[in-house]
Amino acid sequence: MQTKIEKLPKSTIKITVTVDNDAVKKAYEKTLDNAVKTTTVEGFRPGTAPKDMVKEKIGQSKLYGEAINDILETYYPQALKENLINPVSNPKVEIKEFDLEKDLEFTATVAVRPEMKIGEYKKKLKEKFDEKWAGAVKESEESKKDGKEGHEPHVHMTTGDIIDTLMTVSEADISEVLLEDETDRLLSRFMDQAQSIGLSLDQYLKSQNKTGEQLRNEYEKIAEKNIKAEFVLSELIKMEKIEVSDEEIEEMIKASGDPNLVKSEDPMQKLYIKSILQKNKLISKLAEEAEGDKHHEHK
Repeated sequence: MQTKIEKLPKSTIKITVTVDNDAVKKAYEKTLDNAVKTTTVEGFRPGTAPKDMVKEKIGQSKLYGEAINDILETYYPQALKENLINPVSNPKVEIKEFDLEKDLEFTATVAVRPEMKIGEYKKKLKEKFDEKWAGAVKESEESKKDGKEGHEPHVHMTTGDIIDTLMTVSEADISEVLLEDETDRLLSRFMDQAQSIGLSLDQYLKSQNKTGEQLRNEYEKIAEKNIKAEFVLSELIKMEKIEVSDEEIEEMIKASGDPNLVKSEDPMQKLYIKSILQKNKLISKLAEEAEGDKHHEHK
């Protein structure tokens, strides 16, 4: 196997992998042997039918497809490992041709974690809170002028306040590959929700006087904000040294009340729960710091 790595704009990497012909033939023979074992051909016991008859029944294109999948499952992860690439998206794979007498070349284009530039976020968060506080004080004073009962300002930084503020001081070049994946995911979820209430996409677009392209553009903007927010929070968790203990993870699992989650030993599930707790801790910490000595007034 030979690999060539090309760095593309916006945190994207193109990996070109060349698999030698011997490995291609072995993958195909392995696929064909498996097909012989699992394919029923009239007049033959399972696993004893001639390969030519199995090829004819299954179809050469399907066998080629399965051999290609086997090659990709073997050599794509190997290329990532050898070149120390940690993708944050599914690969966009292209294969020029599949020929049993030639080497196989495929390309995999993936998104990687972008370099983050985060400005003076604590200063901006404090300014945001001060702005909200001044607005609440003004509102209270105007109420008193109108003869209404005055009230002490009751202001706090919401999660939305914090994320929106962080977005204004952060820069990240989001890969088009990742953006496309997230937009597709959001649109697919939206369409599933619409169909669940008996609304087709055409009906929705007509009711909103929108085109499919306009809808996709809207969701692309949402996707970009979601991705950027995820990267910013992840970076700040490291910068702020936010830690979560195993005990805290277990407590959240128990509090969820989900019996499947309680029994789950899936490390990915626990990693996901840990990331939620870290984000919550980070946002609480940033809110408390921005609010300063006024924080206790609205706990």
